[in-house]
This record gives sequence, C-alpha cells and structure tokens, in this order.
Amino acid sequence: METFYDGSAVEARDSRRILIVAHRSVATPALVESVRRRTEAGPCKFALLIPDASNPIVAAWTLRCARRMLSKTIGAPVDGIVAEGDDAYAGIAAAVRGAEYDEIMLSILSGPGSGWLHEGLPARVDALGIPLTVVMADAVAT
Repeated sequence: METFYDGSAVEARDSRRILIVAHRSVATPALVESVRRRTEAGPCKFALLIPDASNPIVAAWTLRCARRMLSKTIGAPVDGIVAEGDDAYAGIAAAVRGAEYDEIMLSILSGPGSGWLHEGLPARVDALGIPLTVVMADAVAT
C-alpha cells in the first residue's frame, strides 16, 4: 500500500506498533495468547513496558525474561522499557510521549486484589487517546 502526495510515493507503515504494559501479569497465558493473536492478524512491532518498577533490579530481570518469552511467541524481537517509580500511569504516559504507538495492550491481574483496577488505570490510560485493549489475566502460580 502506498500513499501519494504531490506526485511522489511514500511507503506506508507496514506494521502496527503496540505497547504492552504488564508487570505481575507478564507471564500469564492470557497475555501470551493475546500477543499471539495480534501477530496472526497482521505485522506488529511490540515494546514491553514494566511501568511501576520500584525495584529496578527485579524489573530488569522480569523484563529480560518476559521479552525472551514473548519473542519466542511471535518470532521477532520485543523492545523493552522499564519506568522506575510506583506510579504505573506516569510510566505509561512517559512511554507514549517518547514513542509513537498504534495501540496499548494493558495486562491486568483479575480479582479484587488488582491494584491497577483499584486505581482506575484502564480509564486513565484510555484517556491518552491511543486505542486500548485490556487483557484480564489470572495469576500464575509460582
């Protein structure tokens, strides 16, 4: 597909850029399946954000392992971002200010103990104006 402007051809972007936002739900089957379905629907480039990393060492380890797992699922590299601090929304807002995304995939643990649900994170992220998909995930036993 091409877009024409003033008689010159400009190549259109060939893949959707999707920001995956997850922390404790990063290794859940629901998120992995959602990512797999996205890639089956068409070309995608993914970036994984750990948005509320109060412990940078743990977050870096989580990010490294999760990127490896997701890369195996989609057969392509996954970029990684760690936002330090306790405010998940601030980390997400900073990530979308720093790059352009076509969609945000927000993975949240289901149940009454979900901090992100309690904080109203899905509605706050939706207000950023980027199409949002919320993936509800069950906790994985460790």
